[in-house]
Amino acid sequence: MTIRAESILAAAVTKVTGLATTGTRVDRGRGDDIPSELMPCLRVAMGDDLSLTPYLPSLVDSTMELFVTAHAHDTATNIETLLNQMRGEVVVALLADRTLGLSYVHGIFELGASRPELTGDLTKPAGRMELKFEVRYRRSASDPAS
Repeated sequence: MTIRAESILAAAVTKVTGLATTGTRVDRGRGDDIPSELMPCLRVAMGDDLSLTPYLPSLVDSTMELFVTAHAHDTATNIETLLNQMRGEVVVALLADRTLGLSYVHGIFELGASRPELTGDLTKPAGRMELKFEVRYRRSASDPAS
């Protein structure tokens, strides 16, 4: 059985796949450098997953950090403009259904975005921006999959 945190990540990937700017260029994790021909793209990753109710005998209410990192490489568009466009698309996609389509999710909340990190030179600019969300959900205290 898949634990609920993993199901939440999979649901988030599904929600941000097919957006106007990034299309199907969405993957999981933090990992390797991304070649410029695969940009713009998104990466979805998990942060802390902490219990809000550690003393209940049968249920755990948790809050999990969800990170979506926007990566862009473009010479025709201002990189910050492109990153902000991607941010807008991601926020709309994730907050359209605050449960991510999962019955055990109480809500997803946008916590903000990091300052854009710009690299490269003027002829080959690149950048990234990390978007941070919080997902509140419930699971069994004895089984993280239920």
